[in-house]
Amino acid sequence: METRLEIRLHEPNPLFTRWLERWLHEAEQHDRKSQHKLRQALQALRNYPLPLYSGRECAVLRGFGPTLCQLIDDELREFRALEKQSAVPALAATPTPHNSSQYEEQVQQVVKVVRKQKQKQRQEQQQMKKPKKLTKKAQQELAAAEERERIVHMDAGSYRIVLLVDTQETSGKNKRVLDQTRGYLQSLGVQHEVRRLTVGDFLWIACDGAGNELVLPYIVERKRMDDLASSIRDGRFHEQKHRLRQCGIAHIIYLIEDYGDNQQLGLPLDSLQQALANARIQSDGIQVVRCDNHYRSMCYLAGVSGVLQQLYLHAGRSLYSVDKSALDAVTGGQVGLLKFRALYEDSARNAQLTVREVFVQQLLQLHSLSLDRALAIVERYPTPRLLLDAYADCGSEAEARQLLATLGCGPLQRPLGDKLSQCIYEFYANEFQ
Repeated sequence: METRLEIRLHEPNPLFTRWLERWLHEAEQHDRKSQHKLRQALQALRNYPLPLYSGRECAVLRGFGPTLCQLIDDELREFRALEKQSAVPALAATPTPHNSSQYEEQVQQVVKVVRKQKQKQRQEQQQMKKPKKLTKKAQQELAAAEERERIVHMDAGSYRIVLLVDTQETSGKNKRVLDQTRGYLQSLGVQHEVRRLTVGDFLWIACDGAGNELVLPYIVERKRMDDLASSIRDGRFHEQKHRLRQCGIAHIIYLIEDYGDNQQLGLPLDSLQQALANARIQSDGIQVVRCDNHYRSMCYLAGVSGVLQQLYLHAGRSLYSVDKSALDAVTGGQVGLLKFRALYEDSARNAQLTVREVFVQQLLQLHSLSLDRALAIVERYPTPRLLLDAYADCGSEAEARQLLATLGCGPLQRPLGDKLSQCIYEFYANEFQ
């Protein structure tokens, strides 16, 4: 590997520097306007790393105009004439061929020193035969990567199906009713465990005796009507729906519980019903189930658990682990499923997101911008940079404001509209003060 060296003389042009310092001192004493140019030229000369041989060569530096260059040449002629008349040797002053050869010799010496150091480093590296011991964190990361790559097989009858309940569904501030979740499930005879889930509120896993866990393709997001209204107001509803669709589980169920007589929810009941209808119609794989109360919701989950027992255990299906890209693969009675650990890590809120995913979440924070509209925008412009470039290519501000107005969104390809197009333009094109 080549090494680039940077050689700088301590003071390449001592004579020119001395003259400029003298002229600058005189200009400052007499308060002349030239002092500013002289100060600028002196600073540029001190920063220049190579020798200069005449005033004409100084013209490449900042602050050296024709007058100053001519003044240096005149001073240099007088100095050389005086040097010839006098027997006193010159002060290492003007760069001469002797100085140039000396400079080259110094460079060669530095190169030799650097080569010796590089050779010594190579010898030390060759002598270090012992590999470095991995840190505990590196060992954990390596073990986690190997675990993700390991293929898990579960033969028919060797596993059991367990309902996982998110910790937020069994405890939490101002959620006293949800404390009854475990009691209801136990009374209904549902085999379940309480864990922290990074996506959804309920899901089912297949567990074997070796501790392997595969996620069945069904996930439930439970919402009470007042919670649904709150999540729509603050944008969580669209963000959660996006994360559910990105997690890789095919069948998404919104379990909606009535809140008393559904009065004083914070939003009109018609608006909530319209939001649920849109989620059901516009998003493939999303099912909406309405229940009267919390007990009815747990009864529904118990029913789904029984159906999954029939579909997988009683049908004698074997299971094996696959990546998200190979889901829904059924070969010879074997079903490909995600590992629970992979789902947990990939769906975490602090997981590494792509620019496209962050762009979608940004758009969802804007008022009246649904998931289908955000996805349509990101399909046309995958990153904010591309959207800003498209705005810059518009001939006028009015054209830029209407750039997204005719963009088709959702299954019906309805246009985004003028109002939302202008809102997005104002959000991304205006600079915050």
